Amino acid sequence: MRIFLPILCLPIFLYAYTLDELIELSQKNRVVESAAHIVNAKEKAYESTKSSYLPTLELGAAYQNVYEETAVLAKDSIKVQANLKYTIYDGGKKESLYNQLESGIESSKESIEAIKNSISLDVSILYFEFMALSADKQATLQEIEQLKAEFHRLELFYESGSVTKDELEKIDATLKNAFVSLHEIELEKEKILHALEYYTTKKVDTIKSGSKIKLSDEPVSGVRPDIKSLEYDAATLLYEANGRKSENMPKVYFDNMLSYSEYYFEDKPQTSFLVDTQNIAMIYASWNVFDFGSTTKSYESKYEEYLSKKATIEHEKHRADVDYRLAKKSLEISKLKIDSSKAALDAATSAYELIKFKYQNGTIDNVAYLLALSQKYDAARDYERALYDLEIKKAELIYYSAKDIKEFL
Repeated sequence: MRIFLPILCLPIFLYAYTLDELIELSQKNRVVESAAHIVNAKEKAYESTKSSYLPTLELGAAYQNVYEETAVLAKDSIKVQANLKYTIYDGGKKESLYNQLESGIESSKESIEAIKNSISLDVSILYFEFMALSADKQATLQEIEQLKAEFHRLELFYESGSVTKDELEKIDATLKNAFVSLHEIELEKEKILHALEYYTTKKVDTIKSGSKIKLSDEPVSGVRPDIKSLEYDAATLLYEANGRKSENMPKVYFDNMLSYSEYYFEDKPQTSFLVDTQNIAMIYASWNVFDFGSTTKSYESKYEEYLSKKATIEHEKHRADVDYRLAKKSLEISKLKIDSSKAALDAATSAYELIKFKYQNGTIDNVAYLLALSQKYDAARDYERALYDLEIKKAELIYYSAKDIKEFL
């Protein structure tokens, strides 16, 4: 009896990601997760600092044994105490520290948004580069099919002696070069897929075409998150400097200690000088009157860091403005490039049809034909690349206007 084992010949369907999905996955990668942990750490540090300024209660206990007891020292004694402490005024350091930590948290949050926007731009560029390469591949495949057909046609003429061997070899060489170009395109596409895998932390086998950036109106320039982060960093430095300056201000503390003791005498009676229960409340102040200018110099040092950061921010704002204006100009040029590349494609296609007709009728050689064929598909590639380059320029303008590309998909 023959037993047939069925072989599952089901097609393997590879999931194709859209641009929106790729950006969504990329904005949840390990880099963003790491930045989110930094925010959480700073928030916990802020809560810890606030708690440290609340009243603190300390409990303690002690057992004491002395070699020789006296009227005020029992042979054995036990003491239990509770200590309540509170900082009434610390010269304004608390407010500066709170503001410093809050600015640090906001800086880290803006840093996350900056990372996300940067990732969105990188992924968008990779996506449209992949689409452009796919268009290159399609044009190259069409060129190969046309070269194959021409090669087979010339083979028949060669066998009959109507064409020379070098004419056939020229077609063959051009065909082989086209295959090499095809492999190079595949390699570049594979590199992009690996890059997207790095961003998304997912296996990306292929990409779905059709995603476009909807940019009906020119986005208004805003302050990018990376620059906002720098502004919060500057504020953090200023608050830290003010905190150091507060060391020259008076400080007031409250301290209350409640204690209970038991004394165990061996030979001598318990003295009346000893009490079982005692409460000591104290308010005390301290003021750093003179420290050879150490606190002032510490403040000035941190304030110089603040001024340095402010200068950096002004430089980055100016550069961001330049980047935005250049992105606008690049978008305008990209639109013009589409019109010019379309005209070049139409001209190359018309020229090719005419040269092909003359070539097949033997009035020109195959050198002119191969040149016209190459120019036609080069023009087709340039046109498709111009279309996808426009999408890249849109993405760049959105990024430099401090917007999220996801909002325009």
